[in-house]
Amino acid sequence: MKTFDDLKFKKHRLGKGHIQGLLMLDNGIELSVVAGSGMYSAGKDGVRGEVNNVKDASSFEVAIFDQDGEFIGDDMVLGWQSREDINKLIKKFSWKHLK
Repeated sequence: MKTFDDLKFKKHRLGKGHIQGLLMLDNGIELSVVAGSGMYSAGKDGVRGEVNNVKDASSFEVAIFDQDGEFIGDDMVLGWQSREDINKLIKKFSWKHLK
């Protein structure tokens, strides 16, 4: 089963101070995990501060999309998710079969 460690982070399209990791699950569900300035995350500079390296982030903002690119869940994003929280989300959504 995939875990947080399978996310490959790069600079977010917003630029310096923001990172993003994407993870496609085997069932077509995709997780977008971001951190950085103004996002629902925390890093070494504090809550909603800049993050340029995943090692500097202590929590993340997560969005989960179905196979059609539509948000899954009642909230569009989940804020301040720890690595452990994200592993639980990966496990939960790995078992969901869509369409």
